[in-house]
Amino acid sequence: MQNSQPIARANVSAFRRFLRLDEVSVTIPLAIIIFITTMIRPDFLTINNFSAMFTQIPFIAVCALGAAFPLMTGNVDISTGRVAGFAGIIMASFICDYGWSTETAILFALACCVIIGLVNGLLVVHLGVPDFVATMGTLYIVGGARYLFIKGYQFALDKVPSYHYGAFFKTQFLGMLPPFWIMIVLFAIAFVVIKKTLWGRRLLATGDNREVAVLAGIPAKQMRMAAYVISAVLSGIAGIMLTLDLGLGLPETGDGWEFRAIAACVVGGVSLSGGKCSPIGILIGVLLVFATENAIIFLGLPTTMRIAVQGALMAFAVLFDIYKQKRKVAA
Repeated sequence: MQNSQPIARANVSAFRRFLRLDEVSVTIPLAIIIFITTMIRPDFLTINNFSAMFTQIPFIAVCALGAAFPLMTGNVDISTGRVAGFAGIIMASFICDYGWSTETAILFALACCVIIGLVNGLLVVHLGVPDFVATMGTLYIVGGARYLFIKGYQFALDKVPSYHYGAFFKTQFLGMLPPFWIMIVLFAIAFVVIKKTLWGRRLLATGDNREVAVLAGIPAKQMRMAAYVISAVLSGIAGIMLTLDLGLGLPETGDGWEFRAIAACVVGGVSLSGGKCSPIGILIGVLLVFATENAIIFLGLPTTMRIAVQGALMAFAVLFDIYKQKRKVAA
């Protein structure tokens, strides 16, 4: 009997640590939303419904993954959605108007994203401009630049003879379309880089305590610059994927993505103060955001409630993050 009490306490402690895992803490509200909505509308939990959601999730998920990198270093990038739209419209413009090959246009669009990331990093890291102000400026500049390429008509990629990705993006692999598998590959790479490499540990250390990181020999400025470049490139990939998937270059692509991306990151366990990230948690966070929006539609609530619920999710996640940070300091 004497030995059973320490074992029981150890089991309780292990269970509490399990519940505190970012992946678990975001899965619980997801399960609750799915359960409640299914009880009211049994057709919510169907293969067709979730399959439809997973055709939309990859683009926001990749954008959210990009937004997570500056957050890991203690900074924020709110330009991700417009950068995604800019990359998509740049690629479509050079394919349709200038006859570039798809591959060359994609590389050029991603090169533009690298420049945008460098500009964001230069403003925030080297010039000391507040990250919110700097990336908001980029948001408006890049968002407006998308319309400079529009000449009064949509870019229809399928009408260009040299474009040959239309059939590929309509082909299912194991029941899912290519954007889903591209998303899985990118998240797998991010997981390995963040969790298993020295560079990933240095990135997290930069956000956890910048001064200590510098004293430990970590090039904090370079890490923060790299985070902004990765954010812009991943956002560009998300916008390019959607453009190729639709076969249309639309200037409004990416509008509002930044809010959903950051909401998914915060809900998924990325700390706003930096130093913490779980790619799996981000992916579940994106699913939580989409499931919540879908539940609103299924329950017949006004669509305007979608933004309110997103804000509530983010507010709760921020408060929970603050609570965890205070416990960390107290410990």
